[in-house]
Formats: sequence, structure tokens, C-alpha cells
Amino acid sequence: MSFRVRPATKPNLTWRLLMKKAKLVFTLIFCVFFFSTFVSAGEYPDKDIKHIMPWGAGGGTDTVMRGFMKNMEDNLGVKIYTVNITGAKSGLGVSDLMNSKADGYTIGSLTYDGVVTVPYFGLLSSYSLDRLNFIATVTIHPTVLVANTDSNYNNLSDLMEAAKKSPGEIQISNVGMGGVWHLPVLELEEKADVKFDHVVFSGGSGEQKEALLKKETEVACMSIGAAIPLLQAKKIKVLGVMSEDRIEAYKDVPTMKEQGYDVVWGSARMIAVPANVSQEIQAVLGEAAMKTANTQKWKKWLEKNGGGWAYLDAEETGKFVTSLQNKVFPLLDDLVAKGIVKKNN
Repeated sequence: MSFRVRPATKPNLTWRLLMKKAKLVFTLIFCVFFFSTFVSAGEYPDKDIKHIMPWGAGGGTDTVMRGFMKNMEDNLGVKIYTVNITGAKSGLGVSDLMNSKADGYTIGSLTYDGVVTVPYFGLLSSYSLDRLNFIATVTIHPTVLVANTDSNYNNLSDLMEAAKKSPGEIQISNVGMGGVWHLPVLELEEKADVKFDHVVFSGGSGEQKEALLKKETEVACMSIGAAIPLLQAKKIKVLGVMSEDRIEAYKDVPTMKEQGYDVVWGSARMIAVPANVSQEIQAVLGEAAMKTANTQKWKKWLEKNGGGWAYLDAEETGKFVTSLQNKVFPLLDDLVAKGIVKKNN
């Protein structure tokens, strides 16, 4: 029996050509991807930016952050348009930001509720601050106690004296039990050994102010920004400011600390982007926010529209949020234990 050994055959010519083409295509795809990423970071931004506002149009935060975005346009060279997405104590708007494309063309504003109320109470199951990167904090505005100008209370001492004579009878309004304007009054109660009647207006500071004007409530706890329109109209007065220092526009009004009660509270307005936005784009936005916050134009505008100038960069904002949560979460735990508020998670 005989046999032959067949000579090794050369690879099919068509197959070799296909392999070469495939390598070329993959190389081109890689180069295009790398180059486009490099260029987009270098040229960013080159189109309008969407700004998600998680509160209603015309409110204090909406007004102030629209103003900031308008000023920041000068440092970015593009338009920033605002879209209001409200609900779930700002959670729906912030959640929309979390789910947005991470290309730097969607940014959003956050406030106290976005970093405290929504995550603590578990208002939205998929909500996690880990899905965001902070860019900056651009206002920190103090909380104040205000009363109708016809009120017999002219300062904190007057209010405390009346509260001690009539425990649990003086009404102080807020916008939600366990919220940003309820907790400060609870702390004041503890430190002054007094009790108030807490009245909730879930519709916001507008309802609080209406009740003050109609004399349906005696005192309201709110942000200085929310109070300014009625202060300027001389329809309400400030009894105490919950800040370390006096407010520039109301230097004649002493802080709570000056009046003997170490109660310091406030809220902040922060800017954030989806978590996967590139470091290069975050740096561009951070620099633009810093430049905007430090212009005299912005500072003067803010003083007329609510005050509370501040600037914290991304890292400082993260520390600020952690510090705020460390302060507030134990207080909320106590309210949950007492059955005053309930958690969803």
C-alpha cells in the first residue's frame, strides 16, 4: 500500500484579505473613538447645555439657579437652558439627572432635600448619590425665624419668653415634618427647653407666607431667600438668623448664637452631573462655576435675590454633604423612633 503526503496548502487568498480588512476596520474604529473622545473633551462645550431644576418654576431655588446658569454662560460660551422636573421632594428631577447621558450636556441642581430627605426616607428605590458627581456649591443660605410685622415678637427673647409661658401653643410653620425647616425648631426647643405647635404647609414657603400675612400662624421657619420678598415689602420681620455670622443685607438682625441659642441651620444649592462624566468635562464645568461664583456681577445679583453667597468646589461639596448627613440623619432616626415620621426603607 502506498500513500502520498500532500503539500501544505496556502491560506485562502480571500480569507487573508478579509482578515486584513477586519484589522484595518478595528484600528480605524479605535482611532476614531480615541480621537473623538480627545477632541470632545478639548472642545467641550460646543452646544447648549440642559440644566435640570428639581423644583417648581418661580420658586427661590429656581430663580437663583436660573440666575447662576445665565451668568455661567459667559464662562462656557454656550447657552444653558433650564427644564423643571418636580416631584418626590426634588427626587424625580435629580433621578432624571442620574439617568442622563454622561456627556456633560446635562447638569442639575440639588438642595437639602436631594441629599438628605430623598435618600434618608427612601422616596425613590433607584436613587443613590453615588450615581452623581458634584461640581460645586454656589449658595449656602441661612434659615430664619420670621413673624408678621404686627406681631408682638420683635426678637428671639420675646418669642422664648412667650413660649415658656404658653408651652405648645405658639405656632411655627414649616413645609414638612422632619424637613429642613422643622428640624431647626426642634433643636431650638431642646436648647431653650420650650415647646411649639408645629404647623405643616406641604405646598411650600408660599403657603407659609400667606398664613403669616393672614395671621393664621404666628411664626414661620424658612430660608432667608424665601423671606426676602416680604421683608423688602416690610410685611414680615426676622426674629433670628441661624447662621454663624449676620446676613450682609440685614446686619441689624442678630444671629441665634448672639441671642444665646447655638442653633445654626441652612440649606445649599449644588450643581452635579451624572457619575460617568469624564474628569476633563467635570474640570471645565468646575472652573466655569468657580469663575461665575466669584464675579462681582453674580454677587450683586445674588444679594438682591436671596443672598447666601458661597463657593465650594467638588471635593468640598462632598465633605459638606457628608457633614450635613452626619448631623441630620441621627435627628431623623430619633423622629422615626418616636413615630413622628416614617421611613420607606
